Amino acid sequence: MVAVAWREIRNVSEKKKILIIDDNINFVKMNSAVLLSGGYEVEAAFNAEEGFTKVEYGQPDAIVLDLMMERHDSGFTLAKKLKKHPIYKKIPILMLTAVGEATGFRFSMESDGYWMKTDDFADKPIEADLLLEKVAKLIKDAGAES
Repeated sequence: MVAVAWREIRNVSEKKKILIIDDNINFVKMNSAVLLSGGYEVEAAFNAEEGFTKVEYGQPDAIVLDLMMERHDSGFTLAKKLKKHPIYKKIPILMLTAVGEATGFRFSMESDGYWMKTDDFADKPIEADLLLEKVAKLIKDAGAES
């Protein structure tokens, strides 16, 4: 009985932690449910400042970050700050944006990766299976680099 309980505690503690930073509470709720169903632990922040604080105190395994929150460049600014930090720079970031839907402009690692301090991009809304696939790949790639 004790061995089973210990194994369950270990399994919970071994879950990868994903931090979603987005000012849209419905987006956060929906994608938190997706990530929880994928076996991840999920934390949320609703602006860039809160997001940085949660990174400092929780050090997630990956971040899902909105491009535009309280300012049009909040996601860019936070990603740049994290990627310059000696400890947090290895945390993979998936940048999500609805800019493409509104303007037709699309980001990509090939054309924008050199100046966008993120590890991957996706358009909002994002399909559940694509979110899980991208997060799993970011975590796997980050583990391979360690």
